[in-house]
Amino acid sequence: MHERGETEFRGDIPIWNYRREFEMSRRIIAGFAILFVAAVALAGDDAGVTHWSFDVDPQWDGFRNRLLPESLPTVRQDFGYRHSNFAGGRSAGEIGGTVQRTTTPARYSLPIVERSLNDRLSASGTFAVTRAAGGSGVMFGWFNEDSKGWRTSNSLAFRLDGNSGKYWVFYEYGTRNRRTGGDGAFEGDRYQTTPTRPFAADGTPHHWSLDYEPLVNDGPGLVTFRIDDRVYELPVPAEHRADGGVFNRFGIWNVETGGDQMEVYFDDIVVDGQRLTFDEDPAWLGEGNVAQFEERIIRPHHNYGFSPTQHAGGDAGEIGGILFRDEQPSYFGVDVGRLTLEQPFRASGKVALRSAGADSGVVLGWFNAAAKRNKTTPEYDARQTDYLGVMIEGPSRVGHYFRAAYSSSTGTGGAPLADPLSRRERPVILPDGRSHEWAIEYRPDVGAGRIVVTFDGKDHLLDLTQRDREAGATFDRFGLFNIQAGGHHVELYLDDLQVACGVPE
Repeated sequence: MHERGETEFRGDIPIWNYRREFEMSRRIIAGFAILFVAAVALAGDDAGVTHWSFDVDPQWDGFRNRLLPESLPTVRQDFGYRHSNFAGGRSAGEIGGTVQRTTTPARYSLPIVERSLNDRLSASGTFAVTRAAGGSGVMFGWFNEDSKGWRTSNSLAFRLDGNSGKYWVFYEYGTRNRRTGGDGAFEGDRYQTTPTRPFAADGTPHHWSLDYEPLVNDGPGLVTFRIDDRVYELPVPAEHRADGGVFNRFGIWNVETGGDQMEVYFDDIVVDGQRLTFDEDPAWLGEGNVAQFEERIIRPHHNYGFSPTQHAGGDAGEIGGILFRDEQPSYFGVDVGRLTLEQPFRASGKVALRSAGADSGVVLGWFNAAAKRNKTTPEYDARQTDYLGVMIEGPSRVGHYFRAAYSSSTGTGGAPLADPLSRRERPVILPDGRSHEWAIEYRPDVGAGRIVVTFDGKDHLLDLTQRDREAGATFDRFGLFNIQAGGHHVELYLDDLQVACGVPE
């Protein structure tokens, strides 16, 4: 036995030293093992082609890509049936409560016989907002059990948008593939995000109705929204009707993007001729409507890089996560040396978009790390310079195009939504988690330079202008980076990546 504090010896070597040497050896061996696995992941079948399977963390260069705060905010949902009378019904009993904006779905709804954008729809009732924090929001109307995201697919509804004691009312729809309508309107020369006036969140009851005609005078469909004594109309284009929308629920759901709480109540509801009274608990279907948890998607806190997950379709291990549109720069990329528009380069792999709000996006491709870090001005017209790749972004009426994009050293370039010659729109990637094959190639020997993007086997082109080619661009990274304009998040993952720089096809 040895007293505590004594040094034990084995031969001429103290045991503490022996253990330290053993631990150092173990760590060195483990380090070599990681380097060996990484080397295998980076080994190329073709000269100049680098492969990443992301079986281990690739240790790429990250800038402001992990921004979650140490203390995460708490989300609290608490809505459903209430034996109260805030909404001005004929007697006590209504539905509602506290609804919080968050990316996690929360719903309280009535299952209905399946309806679509080919059917006439009608609903009416009363509501009252008793509290509206800044950045709060609630949806009410028709939707689908598989609906998700903001703006909501397969939905026809009105939206209450709260902001510090007041709120606005939107009326909108979302098709099967997230084509949307209801963005806003012009009043004179000023664009209003909603045609309705702001309302005080003081508990005043309001009467409303929402009607949909699938075809008006052999033209588009028409949404008609009434609130108190005001009437608003929203056409539904033929291509959106053709895209379709299927509804099998009616009720309350949260705006699925990070935000605050609203307290709201609904009563005296009539849906497609059926009067719904709340004199007693209607036993509607509740999904996440009574819950409390920590929020992990917080605007504009990026959280992306290496991930041990398996969303993009390869083996476990990939890169990606949560990226926001935000005025400040962020990226995650690998050093590829110095490239210019005089050299060919290409890349390919797998991609999955798991979720995406309106006004969100990300760029995948080659960029200049210093130019990205130094682009800190918040003005929209101060464009980022020196990148070439794929922009995953688009207007809310469509969702997210998977389209070629570039910017020269002077900030000139483009990311057209459609081919300039054929007028064919770029392919659309849906936030449904499906894995897609993609590729991008830059060919400096075609005209002033040509970008070829392939998505699920289909190509589209973008030609550089002679002015942009002469302005030039310099790239030293390949990876993901944010679009520097205020907006919302995407959750996106990449796997089985191959990159070839300065090597012709």
